[in-house]
Amino acid sequence: MSIHQPRLQTLAKLIPPLTPAMHKGDCGRVAVFGGCEEFTGAPYFVASSSLRLGTDIAYLVCDRGAATAIKSYTPDIIVLPFLRPSSEDTGESKIGAILKKVHAMSVGSGLGKDRTLQESARLAICEARKSGIPIVLDADSLDIVCSDPSVISGYANAVLTPNPPEFARLCSALGLDPDSVDAEAEKKVGGAVRLLAHKLGGVTVVRKGQSDVISNGERVFVCDEAGGLRRCGGQGDVLCGATVTFMAWGEKYKQAVEARANSSRGGEKPGSGKQASSSSSEDIDPKDIPMLASYAACLLTRHASYLAYDEYGRATQSTNILEQIDISFDNKFEELLKAVRPANL
Repeated sequence: MSIHQPRLQTLAKLIPPLTPAMHKGDCGRVAVFGGCEEFTGAPYFVASSSLRLGTDIAYLVCDRGAATAIKSYTPDIIVLPFLRPSSEDTGESKIGAILKKVHAMSVGSGLGKDRTLQESARLAICEARKSGIPIVLDADSLDIVCSDPSVISGYANAVLTPNPPEFARLCSALGLDPDSVDAEAEKKVGGAVRLLAHKLGGVTVVRKGQSDVISNGERVFVCDEAGGLRRCGGQGDVLCGATVTFMAWGEKYKQAVEARANSSRGGEKPGSGKQASSSSSEDIDPKDIPMLASYAACLLTRHASYLAYDEYGRATQSTNILEQIDISFDNKFEELLKAVRPANL
């Protein structure tokens, strides 16, 4: 199996062009599930990177012990402290209400090992899956998958973003040997990443590393965009935020294509502020969106890391990478998006 790298023009189709007719939410609403008293920065990086890339609203569902700290970081994120159910409220109804509002969700950043929080996260995953909501699983939520792979197995609208140790644990949980394919072979054919994605029934897996290897069990992408040399904590959370952003945009893209199809059949017309459409022959296949979203997120995060390291060197922190994520976006996509920008802007 050969390696593929999608064209930037294809990735850009997922990005909603900004128009005067748009309303709040037309560029996507995301939910971030994670954040405990010990880990407050991780979910902040996820939500903030998503907002910096252009989603309109980011809800952050966290433990009560994390809420005040996260709220102090920024007023832009809507912080909802009910990830841990109270004795009066299971929290499930509140979580369900949030999921009805969003186009994609991420789970796991800053979640921690607390069993109650992990169970709430598992219920959120199950609820999102029933509703067909795109899901990005990172960090501590991968422990849930290791314990019960069925929670996400077979759900093609999901992306897992493990680092090498997390990837090894996932492989072991699925009965695979992560060391059975050497590094060079994996770079050529996707190796263990492809096998794990296949074992999970078509879930997209992004194994972060020197090169990011992405597979849904059939196709393989490798993102080897130059990045910075620092490996500070939080970079994976920025990647998670970028991934959930493109997954949300992918959901909006699918809705626009469906609305256009209905319109051509004399049905419901697309609403104002929707994405400009291409001819049907150029439409992205919905099953390809998780792979494309993952590659776009890796590309932008790695470039943001490069830009931050170029400025700060050894002192680079993830806050510096976060500050570069919108610049990274402009560098990669701004010229392409000018082609669909209204002439009066």
